[in-house]
Amino acid sequence: MRTEPDGFDKGSLIELLHDRYLLEVADLAFVPYGIDSWSYVATDRHGNRCFVKLTQDESTGVATAWEMPLMAALAAVAVPVPRPIADRDGRYINALGHRHVRVLEYLQGHTLEHEAEWPDDILARVAETVARIHASTSSVRQLVPRVEDFDLPFIPSLSEALAAFEQGGRLRGDDTTVSTLGEMVVPRARDIHAAITRLQQLRDFASDRHADEVLCHTDIWGSNLMLADDGVLHVLDWDGALIGPPERDLFMFAGTSFFPAARLAWFLDRYDAVFRPTRLDAEAFGFYLYRRNLEDFAWFVAAIAQGRHEAMAPDAMLAIAADLLSEIRPMETQIDRVREVLTARRGADR
Repeated sequence: MRTEPDGFDKGSLIELLHDRYLLEVADLAFVPYGIDSWSYVATDRHGNRCFVKLTQDESTGVATAWEMPLMAALAAVAVPVPRPIADRDGRYINALGHRHVRVLEYLQGHTLEHEAEWPDDILARVAETVARIHASTSSVRQLVPRVEDFDLPFIPSLSEALAAFEQGGRLRGDDTTVSTLGEMVVPRARDIHAAITRLQQLRDFASDRHADEVLCHTDIWGSNLMLADDGVLHVLDWDGALIGPPERDLFMFAGTSFFPAARLAWFLDRYDAVFRPTRLDAEAFGFYLYRRNLEDFAWFVAAIAQGRHEAMAPDAMLAIAADLLSEIRPMETQIDRVREVLTARRGADR
């Protein structure tokens, strides 16, 4: 669970909201969710609310200055997203020290992060929403400068940390937490090395393949899906958006804790009905499955090794790292299941 920034002066945020957005904030409540951002709900003296998101300036900056205009454009073409709120000068981002501030409409509802199992009506709406995002590409493409590059920038640091554990070396960070991580990693080192090699092979396939290019959110899962009280399913957090192959979003529905791989065909039927039939490849799914797993694992290894516990407690980070390790061995079986689904769908289309 996310914790409030150490030493953060909420008064300075309230002052910025007043100065830049003309908001008379009567209450500012912290929302303890997210990993790379901090969120608040601001309530004015009339009871009106808005959502306030803070991010480190090095993670936003010019590179993602287009996120809010993109969300505004998506809202204009009926893709359900929180509406960005501009400041008095029409800007969507303001600096507060070394953080950036963004303000969005407040949605009354709940995310799907803690749903043990998504019911069919929600799953169908998710499939339709993903399709609507991909179908919006021609309307918003000019706003998205980022294109999938199939890069794997986390591999060198992960390989270095893995080598240090294998050689009995020391990493920075809390000794107990790092030692526990090492005890988890060393017995699975061969699996991790093999997964890195397999990921690089799949990257070569995915980068050489000629595929459709669509607008991808890149992180469609429970915490980024808000079911509003009016029944509308909204997609949150667009800072990772890019133009890439459809599998970049669809792999999330090829076997996860909230979506079983056996229902991928069911999901794709509903996706195709709203978007269009799309040729998909199991190896591309595999690339994204492996990359998501190893990239997340590398992030937690680095955070633990460097003693960065601002996002969550060490025990929680270790638990997630253990879950990610446990997902490596079944990955090829997962890809085989995807291949069976896609082959059967192609056969049915003939």
